[in-house]
Amino acid sequence: MADKKEKNNGVISIFTKEYKYEGIILLTLSLIALVLGTMVLIGETSSGSSGLVINEDVFLIGDYPEAFAWILIILGAVSLILAAWPFYKPSISEVKRVSWPNRGDLFKNTAIVFAFILILSLFFIFSDWIFGYVVDLFTWLATKM
Repeated sequence: MADKKEKNNGVISIFTKEYKYEGIILLTLSLIALVLGTMVLIGETSSGSSGLVINEDVFLIGDYPEAFAWILIILGAVSLILAAWPFYKPSISEVKRVSWPNRGDLFKNTAIVFAFILILSLFFIFSDWIFGYVVDLFTWLATKM
């Protein structure tokens, strides 16, 4: 009886263990599923040969190629979310600990940013105007030589 429990724990530990490259593999497979599903969907809905067309002789998939394409797209999207979730999971707890500014500080900081953008844009417009005259001057001098 104890051996059976150890074997079950061994099988469960294989499925619950986090492997080093499982996220990258899942991401790659999800992108492949999304691309293949989209290509099958394009191939089945368009009259040209711009996508993949599934032969009608293929068992079960040949009868319902658009359903197969949508299943591939949905599985690809779900696995893409599952592959990206571990990267975003720590961010959620960090966002909960952020101290957000009050309304007055927010408006004050926003006004400072817009004023800085306005000053920089005027600086670049003025610099462009000056450099345009300098280039025209050099062009005029080049025609005189």
